[in-house]
Amino acid sequence: MIHLIGNYYMTADKKPGCPYVVGIPRQTEDKCVIMRQARYYPTLVRAVTETAEIALRDKIASGEIVTLKAAVEEFRSIKDEILNNIKNETEG
Repeated sequence: MIHLIGNYYMTADKKPGCPYVVGIPRQTEDKCVIMRQARYYPTLVRAVTETAEIALRDKIASGEIVTLKAAVEEFRSIKDEILNNIKNETEG
């Protein structure tokens, strides 16, 4: 499982069509991990970019972001966080 942003993680399966699965993982009582709010994507690029937009939408919906300027700044911050995650994985 790959951490993308915030609570969102990505995994993949071998099913044709939409192999990338993004959601919020949760462990069940029997130790299985399921993805809550799972979304399926045909490409890695779409999985990452749409998850960034969903994370931003979540903050707008919660009232944490209330101006266009704040939304743009947060979108940049999300982008930077994803790039830092990539950098940390390549260095680690």
